[in-house]
Amino acid sequence: MDLLVITQAFFMLGFVAMAAGTLYFVLERGDLKPEHRIAATYAGIITFIAAIMYWTMTGVVNFFDQGSASASDVSATMPLRYIDWLLTTPLLLVEFGLIVAIAGAASKGFVTRLVIADIIMIATGYLGEIGMEGDMSTIVWFVISSLAWLYIVYAVFQIKIDGMPEYAASAVKIMRRFVMLGWAIYPIGTAIEEFMKLGGADVTNAVAIAAIVYVIADVLNKVGFGMVAVNAAKKA
Repeated sequence: MDLLVITQAFFMLGFVAMAAGTLYFVLERGDLKPEHRIAATYAGIITFIAAIMYWTMTGVVNFFDQGSASASDVSATMPLRYIDWLLTTPLLLVEFGLIVAIAGAASKGFVTRLVIADIIMIATGYLGEIGMEGDMSTIVWFVISSLAWLYIVYAVFQIKIDGMPEYAASAVKIMRRFVMLGWAIYPIGTAIEEFMKLGGADVTNAVAIAAIVYVIADVLNKVGFGMVAVNAAKKA
């Protein structure tokens, strides 16, 4: 099967997964204590935004006209991906902060610092993506974006889990791994695409593989992250 056709299917799978996640979080919200329903609300908003974006992207890659997509169509989804990330990744960090707050371990300004670093990470990542290949400014933006992500990783690992209820400590551990390992998938996808291009690989394959990696990462990091948060809120 043509790799671009598979990529078209992955965009639709991304939409279906996000829509299903939204429905799940809406249903789960009713099972939470009123003061903890905000965790499911945030999780549902995140996946709802992502579902809208993925539905839009299925149109960009001509999902309903199988076989008609081109590498440029897939590349054209890039601005939509960054709009999605600019809206949803700060909310993921707010959701993280909610679980930390439920456990009574939140420090003043913690979430604000994370969100600022996240916006820097996404904005500079976008500037790096739209830059010319091999241009020094592209590398500089990528480095700044990576440093912002490393700061976020550092900050979430500074949270003291000693003394937290077991359910909260377990959730924080898992959510920290999402930020450290799950979010690392995105630069890995970009690196795969760039190295394939530099190595003389077909541009179409490079773009398609990167897009598939991004979809998988999005589903894991949005739906999976939200499920961990909601499960912790249930036990609070």
